[in-house]
Amino acid sequence: MFIDCSNTLPEFIFEEPKEIDPNNTEYRLLFGKKWAQLAGMSKEEFFQKAQQQSVDAVMRDVYAKLEEEFSMDKFLNMLSESNIVYHAIHNMDYGRDGSEPPADHDYVAEILKKYPGRFIGFAGYNPHKGTESLKTVRKALTEQGYKAVVIPPYEHGVKADDRKYYPLYALCDELNIPIWIHSSINYYRQTSVFLDHPSNLEAPLMDFKNLKIIAGHGGWPWVPDLIAMLLKYENLYVDTSAFRPKYIAEPNTGWDMFMYYANSLIQDKIVFGSDWLTLGMPIKDVISEIEAWPLKDSVREKFYWKNANKVFNLGLKAPVLNKNM
Repeated sequence: MFIDCSNTLPEFIFEEPKEIDPNNTEYRLLFGKKWAQLAGMSKEEFFQKAQQQSVDAVMRDVYAKLEEEFSMDKFLNMLSESNIVYHAIHNMDYGRDGSEPPADHDYVAEILKKYPGRFIGFAGYNPHKGTESLKTVRKALTEQGYKAVVIPPYEHGVKADDRKYYPLYALCDELNIPIWIHSSINYYRQTSVFLDHPSNLEAPLMDFKNLKIIAGHGGWPWVPDLIAMLLKYENLYVDTSAFRPKYIAEPNTGWDMFMYYANSLIQDKIVFGSDWLTLGMPIKDVISEIEAWPLKDSVREKFYWKNANKVFNLGLKAPVLNKNM
């Protein structure tokens, strides 16, 4: 069975945008072709349309098809068929200023209530929204069933070791709540590629002794740096989400140290995260490619669910096959 630590609801990925931030166009072009494939459109067709129309116009067509394909019922059936017993809902709070109120957490709270034992809610925090954002996160964790927190430093334009995040870290430390932090390359033209470097996780880990951090997206292209930190810090974990698994297993792609140490020194620090929606791959295909990794059976079990079970205090005792809805 699997606990997917890095994902969200299909509608959060595929919702129709009113407008596309010019700084985000690269993401739409990078991942849009993959989402188009999920919608039955070839990469060639996607790029041809993108040359003839605006990117947002093409994406609206893609989103319309995906909205139908990924209804909640179909989505839940897909999870059951792939033996995903818990699926993350990253409820991000984006933005680089405090001009808007904190992201709404009530909607996801209703889903957590409606489908108990199916999702892990990750509350989104925005350092620019200060105390109001912190209150929203505290309520989500203590009253609304959320079990984790998520932050994307590149979206906030603030490094993970910035003191603006420290009230959140203190809260997570106090409540024994893990936090998922984007720790890999970003593609924003106006944002430093190094803003999400794994080394920015070190100060929080040193300052908050009980803080549990999941380094999202594996630290690529700085995998050796993250491996060194995993060896040093007891409460640091990592997923490999948002990268196609077959390339992770190939030599000279930057993942060599991860694959080498996964079977030994970091076997208790690795958690399964797919971001299959972002990849534009059916979850069963992501899992199929990971099945080809040269992991020991005991390590594979830890990676798929045991380590995450411990991190999120889920209390799973044994594999659950094709969980009934």
